[in-house]
Amino acid sequence: MTDTWKNLEGQKDEIVGKIKEVYGKATDNVETQAKGIAQQVEGEIKQVAAKGRADEETLAQSAEERIQAADEAIKRQISETHESVQQSADERLQVAITEGRELKEEARNKAEELRRAAIEENERIKQEDRDNAVEANKLSQEIADRTDETIEEAIPNEGDEIVIQKRRE
Repeated sequence: MTDTWKNLEGQKDEIVGKIKEVYGKATDNVETQAKGIAQQVEGEIKQVAAKGRADEETLAQSAEERIQAADEAIKRQISETHESVQQSADERLQVAITEGRELKEEARNKAEELRRAAIEENERIKQEDRDNAVEANKLSQEIADRTDETIEEAIPNEGDEIVIQKRRE
């Protein structure tokens, strides 16, 4: 292969590597991003070797250094993303805790309101029952009085008065 073809192949690898790197960044795919950087470096090595600027060993070492730098940059980016996600999760957790406390207080207040309403309803029912009992007692007394009157009218003898007294007891 001639130097021109090696140079063109190197340019092609550099361009394809750049596309992979950008795609990896856009999709948050660290592996694709790293492969793209590595392919760019290989393309640059091919171009330099084709032009005769340096030997491949020196270029490979330079490429390795760039790959390590890119790898460290990606690790930093991952760490920063992790910290950002952790901070966001902590903030959301704090909001959820606050909302939970508010809901708990609201439930407590509603339960107290329902308890008071139940007590009031119970007192109202008790009073209603007392009133009904008093009314029933009055009615019962009236019936007993009428019964006594009817019996007295029906039995006018004095001896029968004793029988009426025993019935009342």
